[in-house]
Amino acid sequence: MWPLDNYSLLVTILILLLHLVLLLLAVLLGRRKKRPLSVGEILFCAAVPLFGPVCGMELIYAEEPDPELLRDRVMNPDPMRKSYTAPDPEAPSTAPMEEAFLISEPAVRREMMMKLLHDDPEKNVELLMIARFNDDPETAHYATATLTEYQRQTEMSLQQSQALLAKDPGSTADRLAYIHQMETYIASGLLEGHLLLRQRTLLEQEIAKVPAEDADLALGCLRCRNLLALGKAREASETARELTRKYPGEEEPWLERMRVCVDSRDLQGLKNVGKELESAGVLWSYAGREKMEYFLKGST
Repeated sequence: MWPLDNYSLLVTILILLLHLVLLLLAVLLGRRKKRPLSVGEILFCAAVPLFGPVCGMELIYAEEPDPELLRDRVMNPDPMRKSYTAPDPEAPSTAPMEEAFLISEPAVRREMMMKLLHDDPEKNVELLMIARFNDDPETAHYATATLTEYQRQTEMSLQQSQALLAKDPGSTADRLAYIHQMETYIASGLLEGHLLLRQRTLLEQEIAKVPAEDADLALGCLRCRNLLALGKAREASETARELTRKYPGEEEPWLERMRVCVDSRDLQGLKNVGKELESAGVLWSYAGREKMEYFLKGST
């Protein structure tokens, strides 16, 4: 039997041989995988028996880190803190759009306007119209430029819908789509004076071409409001009255009738609508009842 010291020496030699084999294997694999170990990494692998070469192989087969992720980690070392506390430079950009125009810093207003340039202008038309008269020249310029571009695109879209309808004048779906675009354009507030009157006249002409069987309640209410805006109170009243006969249980046509009476100052007509409502059995919503009560206060 060998002495115990001989066994320990043999085990140590075997461990060192295995260590050297693994180290040599790690160096060769690194060159083969085009990810050679650096001098520092080799020294580390050589200094740690067995586990050093294993760590070297792990480095060789590890995926390369994403540069963008690495940069983000370096710039933001504490993601938990970032999620709860916003950096100070971003604070001005979090102000509501309406308040941003009141801030005395022109740079903030200009930044908000540039965001609107790349956003959906249709959602911010009212704010853009207010911003046109801002005391900062650049803010006013950005707002005017955005509104001009939005108006140009809207008119191009209307022309395309009109051309599509001209190819198939009998298409109710195309006509309704064209009417919806015209309604949106009119409601935007971009049109004034003669241009607004012309657009409303064209809208009335298109609505009149829709077959009666395809005209729903919403289209009827739109026609009523448009006729009233054109100053045709009598036709608006007849349209609203026809809607109440066709949809007696809906609140919208009754509200349109009352609106026509109020705008045309027809006190007797408003009283008559109030009497008809007593037996109409209308299903009022909360907002609709409030409007109805407000209108009828003028008849008492």
